[in-house]
Amino acid sequence: MQKIFLLTFFYSSLCYGSLPLHPLAKSFLMPGLGERDLGYHKSSKFFMHSEILLFTACYSAFKISDLIEHKYISYAARHAGATTPIDDRYWTDIGNYNTNNDFDSEHLRMRDSKEGQWSDHPWDWQSDHNKRKKFENMRIRSDKYFLVGKFLVGGVIMNHIISSINTLYILRINEDNTLSLKPSIQKSNGIYRYGLSLEF
Repeated sequence: MQKIFLLTFFYSSLCYGSLPLHPLAKSFLMPGLGERDLGYHKSSKFFMHSEILLFTACYSAFKISDLIEHKYISYAARHAGATTPIDDRYWTDIGNYNTNNDFDSEHLRMRDSKEGQWSDHPWDWQSDHNKRKKFENMRIRSDKYFLVGKFLVGGVIMNHIISSINTLYILRINEDNTLSLKPSIQKSNGIYRYGLSLEF
């Protein structure tokens, strides 16, 4: 919660403060801010609204994933006597095997030296397939929300990059609009000289 407050304060300082930043830097830090400084308010609103939507969706996806994770951990502890190890692979194996002994038997046949891996964290679903399946579905849902969150992080980053590119494009257009050619005629010793001056 503290991180969200700090981020909100930082973005508010950018939006309403008077930081002497180049529009390109502002758009990179907060999409749409550079466009706003340059007077392109429609473009600014698009990127700002996109940032709010992406950030909110990203936070929500990670939060839901975390809530479901806590839920399936409690469920496994209550119905299978599972404990919390360091390795996340444990929860995948709990969903695939009725007991840790079944896990050991399977890997003894496979000869991959993984038997006994969870001997300090035993579990037993009491052959209740439905409960184990319910646990597995919760774990998969949590993982899916986590992947959605990671995908949306990429969307947030892309929004920053695209807004920066858009601001650079606007700056280039504005620079082109301020270019002007002025003809001039000068007479020196009876000789006329024609010239063009470029002003920007």
